[in-house]
Amino acid sequence: MLRHKFMVSKKENEGETRRITIIGGKGKMGQFFARELSASGHQVDAFGNQDWHLADKLLGNADLVLVSVPIEKTVEVIKRAAPYLKPTTAIADITSVKAEPVQAMLEHHKGAVMGLHPMFGPKVESFAQQIVVVCRGRNDAQFTWLLDFFAAKGSNLVESTAKEHDKMMVIIQAIRHFARFSLGVFLAEENIDIQRSLLMASPTYRQEIDILQRLFAQSSHLCADIMLATEERCEMIVSLAETYSRLAQLVANKDREALIKEFESTQGFFDKALASENKLEQTVEDYLIRDSFTSKETQMEVKKDDSESILLTT
Repeated sequence: MLRHKFMVSKKENEGETRRITIIGGKGKMGQFFARELSASGHQVDAFGNQDWHLADKLLGNADLVLVSVPIEKTVEVIKRAAPYLKPTTAIADITSVKAEPVQAMLEHHKGAVMGLHPMFGPKVESFAQQIVVVCRGRNDAQFTWLLDFFAAKGSNLVESTAKEHDKMMVIIQAIRHFARFSLGVFLAEENIDIQRSLLMASPTYRQEIDILQRLFAQSSHLCADIMLATEERCEMIVSLAETYSRLAQLVANKDREALIKEFESTQGFFDKALASENKLEQTVEDYLIRDSFTSKETQMEVKKDDSESILLTT
């Protein structure tokens, strides 16, 4: 799928300080946004669950309210916060589900609305080279300064509808998390000696173990929420499990021809799906060649870049 870039000036509006309140600003992702926005001169207040008695001040006087709370709490928090907002206040959420939060913001707030999904976790050093998905809501112009801020920091802004975003996240997040979660559980159940395996491992195996280590270093609650966030995610995960079972049965039957047929059919799917791309950032072939023949230093840099991209996001 081709990316549709959200066109911004890539230059921050200078000399204007915004008052920003981050609901969930004491969480890790909220702290990341607070640090970056504060460093650019904006006045940022963190708003926690214990701060509702200060809502008139912290929410009512804000130019922008960012909602950075767990997925299952997002709509509830939006509904609770909306009555405190002035019509001139902009509100945006940064969770990994977009349709319901954007709809809730549009229904309960009369001012500017936008859905944002930063495709990274709070352990990144900055916004540089990170993707932020942008879902329009209402009064987009009121967010120009914020999008310019992201772009000036080196982010890649990708525009999407909330519906398309949620459909893509089924694969990008839920299916991927389940696949790696399943592998990790399997390795634990089999009590695999990971340290011993790494002594005789290929670079790709080492990279996979590094990714698993990072996955299981994250919040168990967040991982579960990402997989269970929508009914569509749950249905697709069940469908993936059924595919695993079907292919495993071919292995059990030692059906070599059927396995080859499955591989070649899927090979054709990827050839067709990626044919419109003039240059892929990472094809399977490039991936294997790189990991087999590049220097150790380059491999370590690639490992760092690739593994950071799988951090859980909210």
